[in-house]
Amino acid sequence: MEKKFLYFQPEYVDKFKCDGSKCDARCCKGWTIMIDEKSCEQYSNIEPPETAEEILSCMEFDSEKKAYVMTLKPNGFCPMLTEKNLCRLQANYGENFLSQTCATYPRCTNQFGDFFERSLTLSCPVAAEMILFDKEPIKFFFVNVDEKVHSNGGKIFANPFSREKNLAEELFAIQGTMISILQERRLSINQRLLTLTLFFEDLEELMAVDVSSPEKAFDLVHAVRKLTSSYNPKNFLREVIPPAIQASSFDAEKFVMIMISFFSPIYVNAFKSFDVLGKYLHSVLQTLQIDFVDEKRLTFPQIAANYTALVEERKIFSEKYSTFLENYLVNELFLNLCPWKFEGSIIKNFLVFMIFYKVFELIIFSATLKGFDTKEDLLCMVDKFTRNIDHNDELKKKILEFLKDRKDLFELTESLLEN
Repeated sequence: MEKKFLYFQPEYVDKFKCDGSKCDARCCKGWTIMIDEKSCEQYSNIEPPETAEEILSCMEFDSEKKAYVMTLKPNGFCPMLTEKNLCRLQANYGENFLSQTCATYPRCTNQFGDFFERSLTLSCPVAAEMILFDKEPIKFFFVNVDEKVHSNGGKIFANPFSREKNLAEELFAIQGTMISILQERRLSINQRLLTLTLFFEDLEELMAVDVSSPEKAFDLVHAVRKLTSSYNPKNFLREVIPPAIQASSFDAEKFVMIMISFFSPIYVNAFKSFDVLGKYLHSVLQTLQIDFVDEKRLTFPQIAANYTALVEERKIFSEKYSTFLENYLVNELFLNLCPWKFEGSIIKNFLVFMIFYKVFELIIFSATLKGFDTKEDLLCMVDKFTRNIDHNDELKKKILEFLKDRKDLFELTESLLEN
């Protein structure tokens, strides 16, 4: 009997179908396409030998990555693409001839002991359109996946998750609570993030206990179950949100200071590489009336005043794009294992996630305010932003360094969320 693997995943995963003709094969343009050893061996054994030699001649060894990579054509595309932007390796020899990179993308698989999670990255425009423009909340299910889909002959790579070992099975309940909070549409996006902040603060307090004995580990599991049930929609709407709203203290000046600090390197890199993202990023400067060239730069209080003055425009934006932003948040939180991706506290992890989100939200708001509001514009912004962030280790290090010795992480989180 074929072995089955238990997966927790969004409903859209099984609906997704890769089609380079629909997205201009963006996953095959400008990326480093690494070829694993198993795929190299498969290609070398293709008949006739002339075909094998042709395929192998399109690859070169990258000494830095210590792996073979595809040599892209002058136009930046993979040499294996057909005129219809479909992979000829897959078309001629089957899906099992895809390299590990190509067999996996845009899927992302995480492993929790015997459990697995799978989702899609938004840098794939086909996936992004399917996820972000659905008016219904993203649904999640447990599914049994057979060996062929699970590993594709050993080609599918799962990221092992080793933290919080005592809570392996409870992680799904924690994630379910996070998702339900983000999908509570009776609240604004910022109110949902405020509630999530409170939940993470409570969760972090629980996680600080000693679990050196089975009895203490059992007590922790029980406490986590009690916490997740207390944050069900009825409870947190009645008991948690009113005091959270009253106590929240948005700081416009601190907000723009943080946004500009981490927006600037994205802006500079985009213009250095002549990235099309630049035209959208420039709208942020126009919206906040910032001129990086002018010697008489605005002070942070002046920029904060410009941002605050747009309160009505931001209200209209948050209402119009609420499902788009909700789906973005839910997908990215789930895909990036928030709040456990980085070393350090739960609140610190959430702050990294939220700073990235707030920069993204500011870009989308500013761009739509300046007329870049078509579906094509939005998908292009998501694609370019995701690519810039997913592979920008320096920016992640910069944010973690900024948070390193701060003692006011919870207050800092609150100060970024205008209620």
